[in-house]
Amino acid sequence: MASALKRVVAVGTVGKDEHVKIDSVRMLPEPFQKFLRKTVPLSRIEELYGEGWTPKRAFDALKRRAVGPVSYSYGGRAPHVAYGIALLGGPVTLVTSFGEDYDEPYPGFFGGGYVSHLKRAGVEMSETRLSLPEDKWRDGSAPRYLRANYGDALARSSAVVVEGKVTSTITCVKDLDGIDFFYLDDVNGAATIERWRPVPSEVVKSSDIVFVTSSEMEFMKGAVDQAYQYGKTVVVDVASYGVTPEYLRHVTPRSTAILGNESEVRQVLDAFEIKRVEELFDVHEAFPAFVAVEDKFAGTVDLYSRKEKARRRIGPVGIRKTGSSTGVCDAIAVGILAALQRDLTIVEGAAAGLVEGSSVWQVEGVQEGLLGRDEFVKRFEAEFGPSLGGDAAERIRKSFR
Repeated sequence: MASALKRVVAVGTVGKDEHVKIDSVRMLPEPFQKFLRKTVPLSRIEELYGEGWTPKRAFDALKRRAVGPVSYSYGGRAPHVAYGIALLGGPVTLVTSFGEDYDEPYPGFFGGGYVSHLKRAGVEMSETRLSLPEDKWRDGSAPRYLRANYGDALARSSAVVVEGKVTSTITCVKDLDGIDFFYLDDVNGAATIERWRPVPSEVVKSSDIVFVTSSEMEFMKGAVDQAYQYGKTVVVDVASYGVTPEYLRHVTPRSTAILGNESEVRQVLDAFEIKRVEELFDVHEAFPAFVAVEDKFAGTVDLYSRKEKARRRIGPVGIRKTGSSTGVCDAIAVGILAALQRDLTIVEGAAAGLVEGSSVWQVEGVQEGLLGRDEFVKRFEAEFGPSLGGDAAERIRKSFR
């Protein structure tokens, strides 16, 4: 069965998640309010928050509202999704960038160092170590330097290890009502290399499905372009920091499926100056084929398909909110991609994603809540066997054996 599964390549930034709990986002200064449920790169805090704001000032404001100690876990949307797919038995390759601490067992890393942890789960990676002189990070010559010194290796390698840098820290802030937002350390973190690193063409070419999520915008755009050029199934998560209307207009007509919450999908609609999700099917003769609008708090996914051009709500799934909402949408993507790997329907994929998401809701961290095959099948049958019918439950059982 496994040999028949389609290969997923997950493209995006890896990180160390640090979790900060505060009493209420409403008690934070006004600049914070504009970026709730969004990711802010540390390099852009003054640009986005206003004159005089620095990372230190922002984190000092958070400390004053903190209601508990900081905790840590594995981070990054792409590695979360890759890990979840691997736990379900699907072939998956991770395209990302690590620092020199790529296998250091940080506090909260329940499976040891990040690379070893992912590989033990079944995530495939081929690594290349690279060194970029400090002046190249600033003077615009980095792309030329990387091509000249590492060109062939970068075309074949899914992961790079950047000497002199650490794996990027992603700070996940959540208040007692579950409202969250995030910071990405793009100053000290290795992920900045993705501004200049070429997309590994040989890795994309060997895939069937390419999932593109949070990274540097040009890297995401390049991954979508290559996957589209090679005729791959392209799934784009629009929940990425710093996306622009130009980026969204470029990737949407090259994507088989668009994933995002209501606010994120609204950004796509605004980029095309349209009002309704159904109108996205008029921007190109074939793509996107599907749009999935996620609501992790209600436990639903609203599916729109080019064929039907009407909304179908999947869920709600039962949720026990004993943990954190962080990563629930990553888990939804796991279910959708795992279904596409097995030629299941997008409806079954959305339901599978909600099952994964309901499990992540129960834990702090993300990968701690992602499911193995047996538990996944058991939960799917309990949640969606009655509503989707026995045929769907039987297909899930057979596909995830």
